[in-house]
Amino acid sequence: MSNISALLAEIRRPENTSDDVRAMYDKWSDRYESDLAIATWNAPVEAAKGFSKVFHQKDGRILDCAAGTGLSGVELTRHGYSNIDAVDMSEESLKLAEQKKVYTNIICATLGAEPIEGVEPDIYDAVICSGGFLRGHMDDRCLPELVRVLKPGGIIAITTNDFNGPSCVEGPTMARLKQEGILKSVEKYKLEKYLGDEDGWFLAYKVMNK
Repeated sequence: MSNISALLAEIRRPENTSDDVRAMYDKWSDRYESDLAIATWNAPVEAAKGFSKVFHQKDGRILDCAAGTGLSGVELTRHGYSNIDAVDMSEESLKLAEQKKVYTNIICATLGAEPIEGVEPDIYDAVICSGGFLRGHMDDRCLPELVRVLKPGGIIAITTNDFNGPSCVEGPTMARLKQEGILKSVEKYKLEKYLGDEDGWFLAYKVMNK
């Protein structure tokens, strides 16, 4: 467990660049699932469980953001969802996600303020992100892009750990989107033992206006 703790500390460094993070996950991809099983990472299970409470359209088109090796996609299929695309910056992780055969499309791209290449506006009914919002990874500056690809009324569902609380999600960009009536919070609750002994959060938002 100590080796995993050291790896998680390295990945969580706020000064990491996108290239740093991509290289780390590419290198880690073949041990990612076994390491996190040892660490007792419950984010994909909790993300899909919470998602099923706020998004009931089983055939709706879903974008799994920071999909990694596809653990959230597998959990979504267990809840009856079948129309899922994956996007992640790590090509090696996505190769493993593709092998799970739960995704319609696989997209290798960095999730940030810039548009996801090749993804048109208003094509998804929901977005799920399990563990991607983290210091040195995604933050609320990517939310306008998630809103762009969602249809009006679309849902954004997120799990994040208590290491930085929900602050990576509920920063100044989120505050602006709420103030402008673009996003509305529809669910927020604490998750116990989200990663080992660390707690986490489930957060969900609805696109109200575009």
